[in-house]
Amino acid sequence: MRKSNYLVALATCAALLYNAWILAFWLNPSVVNSSLLSGLSALNQPYNQIFTLTDILSGSFCFLLALGIFMTNKKEDKRLLMILTSIAGFGITTALAALFPYADLTHSEGIPNPLREPKLFIHDGLSVLALLFILLGVVISLLVYRNFFLLILVITFVITTLLSFVAGAIPQLVGPLGQQINALLGGIWLVFISWRVLNDSSQATHVENCPF
Repeated sequence: MRKSNYLVALATCAALLYNAWILAFWLNPSVVNSSLLSGLSALNQPYNQIFTLTDILSGSFCFLLALGIFMTNKKEDKRLLMILTSIAGFGITTALAALFPYADLTHSEGIPNPLREPKLFIHDGLSVLALLFILLGVVISLLVYRNFFLLILVITFVITTLLSFVAGAIPQLVGPLGQQINALLGGIWLVFISWRVLNDSSQATHVENCPF
């Protein structure tokens, strides 16, 4: 199997782990239907270690994915470098955020006071950075690969990212559905952009090695 295939498989694993919250429909349905996804990792919730572990693994895989694509890709395009930086930044901040879980579910509502609850503020800050990193990558990918699929993905991703921010600040105003859709779209984008970059790199290598 080519190295590019391994990297696409790695991207798929990262996307699936990032969306492991879907398991909560069976493991913790009351929370997944009413709280932000971070609430599933709250220390007072059942199976919290599963959701913490999947976030850490997903973030780690994203970092390795970005590094692997960078070493494989033959194009010296600053826009592609920004996409890979976005993937790596998203992975690092997602994994780090998982190391600062909420003490209980009630702490997942609203913006925490950084002076009274510094760990919770760190978690939320890293979660926001993770969203911004992947949002940057999604937008730049449209500038690099201009097609209708990415245009629709960018529009829906921007809308659901805004809904996620609102849900984090004012949970009573917006439910968790926007964030859940955002996570699914983020996983789809991660697999697609990895395949697209690696496919272009593979074609470029084939052209360079072709004797005719």
